[in-house]
Amino acid sequence: MTIRGWLLGFSGSIAMLLTGAPARLAAQEPTPPPPRAIPGINADDPFPVACVSCHTVLPDGRDVRLSTLTTQWTHGVDSLLLAAAQSAAPQGLVLKGRHPDVTSAFADIPARCLTCHARTSTMAPPFARLVHLVHLTPGPTNVYLSMFRGECTYCHKLDKATGAWSIPSGPEP
Repeated sequence: MTIRGWLLGFSGSIAMLLTGAPARLAAQEPTPPPPRAIPGINADDPFPVACVSCHTVLPDGRDVRLSTLTTQWTHGVDSLLLAAAQSAAPQGLVLKGRHPDVTSAFADIPARCLTCHARTSTMAPPFARLVHLVHLTPGPTNVYLSMFRGECTYCHKLDKATGAWSIPSGPEP
């Protein structure tokens, strides 16, 4: 760059500062869109008790209550669900493709599920890994992703006073 080119560029910058051009440019910047509605954060939460609020009879008539599902699973688990559960299972654990009878668990879901599905479980897939795989894969065919849009706060609840996250537990209605 020549000295003349540098001086012209420098004087142009001075002129912009003196005339307020940057302020005018900043005033023309687009306004950011409003934040998206996040259930339980800045919008109503349609599923305040997480699992038992979602696992109901769906508007299309499908019964996805956990009592109904686990009763079906005592006879056999769908191959896609079994594959997801197996990939969440502790190393060396081979799932049999049937869920044991857990009728007593329906009084406090998901707390009673954690009896077998604890983070350090060696007898069943840990709850968090299993639930995230089942709800967030295999993609567009997944009801949680298609119908519920994969919204994290339908399960994970924020205590706005403390910043702590939790998953509420309760009886199946």
